[in-house]
Amino acid sequence: MDIRGEIDRDKVYSIERFMEVTGIKRFALDTARRNGLKVRKVGRRCFIYGQDFIDHLLSPDTVKS
Repeated sequence: MDIRGEIDRDKVYSIERFMEVTGIKRFALDTARRNGLKVRKVGRRCFIYGQDFIDHLLSPDTVKS
């Protein structure tokens, strides 16, 4: 069963759910964070806002040839 799907720009995802939906593994997520993906922290939990991920993907710094 494939649990991957689309990122909704108006939703907030826990790190775990974000990784499930996108199929991104921990190393790639950590790299994206170092390269500017915004992650919001509440207590010990981290969250990614869908629009922040879309903005990160569209950033000129993210697209490399």
